[in-house]
Amino acid sequence: MKWFTDPDEVAEERAAAAALRRLPVGGRVVAVCSGAGGVGATSIAAGIGATLAALWPGRIAYAGLLSAPPIAGVHVAADTMWTDQVTLDAVVELRDRHSVLLLDLGVHASRTTRILLSTADRIIVVTDEDGLGEERALARVNTAAPATKRTVAGRPGQSTHDRFVIPPDKAFAQLDAELLERAKPATCRALLRLAAWCV
Repeated sequence: MKWFTDPDEVAEERAAAAALRRLPVGGRVVAVCSGAGGVGATSIAAGIGATLAALWPGRIAYAGLLSAPPIAGVHVAADTMWTDQVTLDAVVELRDRHSVLLLDLGVHASRTTRILLSTADRIIVVTDEDGLGEERALARVNTAAPATKRTVAGRPGQSTHDRFVIPPDKAFAQLDAELLERAKPATCRALLRLAAWCV
């Protein structure tokens, strides 16, 4: 059992908090996707949204290909983006009204997904400890948005310097307005660092 916080973790948390003192001047679009179902893309998108909204309520928007979970302080788009008729106008409108727009694209690989990925300023590829679907998702990202800043987030197992590790947490079993209140401190710290990367 670890009794004291690692000084490196404290420094990372302070740097993340400093980065989040100011949200981007123009709206930022952050796409969250995966190459396999059940690895936690929606959980991570909701966690980032809840983290940013705790600091900046009302300035964060969430839209996805499926129905979105309720997130305290986040504007959740009423309609899903799951349609072949999706246009960039819907994304532009949400981006212009909010500081950060989270697009939860999940595992889908449709034309709609490619269009939405092309609008993103940041892309997070979510995987599990075995890297399930990571190559498939990165290939999709490279095709749709080759120049966009991206990272990988997932469960412990393949921890490297270029990815974010989100610890397993039972709080993600229910995505609702109290998500961060139930989450472990280590989970909240990991989400804080990932949210800072987004902005």
